[in-house]
Amino acid sequence: MKYSITIPAVLLFAVFVAGCKKDETTQPVPEVAPWDNGQSAEAVLGQSDLASTGARGTGQSSISNPWNLSVDGSGTLFVVDQSAHRVLRFDSATTKGNGANANGVLGQPNFTSTVWNYSVGGNIPSANGFETPVSVALDAAGTLYVVDQANGRVLRFNSAASKAIGASADGVLGWPDFTSNGFGTTQSKFFTPQAVAVDPSGNLFVADGSNHRVLRFNNAIAKANGANADGVLGQVDFTSNAKGTAADKMSNPYSLAVDKNGNLYVGERGNSRVTIFLNAASKANGAAADIVLGKADFADGSTPSSASSSSIYYPYQLAVDQNLNLYVADGPYNRVLVFYNAPSKKNGANADAVLGKKDFTSSSVTASGADNVGQPYGVAVHSATGKLFISDYSNSRVLRFQAKSKLHP
Repeated sequence: MKYSITIPAVLLFAVFVAGCKKDETTQPVPEVAPWDNGQSAEAVLGQSDLASTGARGTGQSSISNPWNLSVDGSGTLFVVDQSAHRVLRFDSATTKGNGANANGVLGQPNFTSTVWNYSVGGNIPSANGFETPVSVALDAAGTLYVVDQANGRVLRFNSAASKAIGASADGVLGWPDFTSNGFGTTQSKFFTPQAVAVDPSGNLFVADGSNHRVLRFNNAIAKANGANADGVLGQVDFTSNAKGTAADKMSNPYSLAVDKNGNLYVGERGNSRVTIFLNAASKANGAAADIVLGKADFADGSTPSSASSSSIYYPYQLAVDQNLNLYVADGPYNRVLVFYNAPSKKNGANADAVLGKKDFTSSSVTASGADNVGQPYGVAVHSATGKLFISDYSNSRVLRFQAKSKLHP
């Protein structure tokens, strides 16, 4: 009787240890899940506390329309404040207290101005102004790329964390100079650009929404103004722009992210899905995606009828941490979905956690609080600390969350 109890216990322990060992082809299994469903935020920017919503406004501590986000390795956070036509910079955002002031601003000469293209009083594009900025992304050197959507361009700010208030951009893609604007379907132009992301090699990806494609600019920091793209996904060439639902087609790509291994994640508003292109910089023009989330297969482009752990309505922004966990800001469902080790997922896999809602089936906009988000237009993760930032558009704020654990090194 003594051995009949002891031996199974030993065997059970051995199975548990084996299950926790690192798989050579994937990321290791977490000891403790990094996130609880409906977990509360620890701090807020744009409001004085986690219970306040306040009026939308401009100023050094206010955020009018928080949109996309990006955070660098030092914890400097850039926030697109869309209707104020500006990008706010919060230094040491991983430790800032509730309602802290921004430390810098791009797109405006001060913290109270809201005019677009401010250096010429609006209307005419400039090097230091935006008209409807929607997305930001940082490379490893701290170069900031800003999608200036209404002007049909992407602006580049070198060493963005040290830029003076209202500083001019150092480069532009989409047009050969800072005073031209418009849209096009060519190798060098965009038609409603929606998002940007940069891979570890400095290659820039641009979601060209109305052209239903993603353009790639190799070594983007060295590109001349108005340079041609080096690659395209979603179309077979640089002059086609038909939308579609197959693995090699897109419908209004709206968000992007790139992980440490160079895998590209594309959120499609038109197909209500996220596609993954493994080792994206090496893909041929028009190559097919490798994985799809939000749908069981690549043929389904329908809008989901209700919130669930496997459905994605509109993926407004994406982020991936160092453990390859994917964060999807699912705007209309007022939540952020988390897929652990996303490149290992099967098509249509369930999300592993949800933030901003208590469970996977809740989706309504509710009152503000530490555990609620409404219309999350942005998400960014600081992997060194496990801090996650979510732009809560409905409540004019950016929330900061702390992960419970890290995966095994």
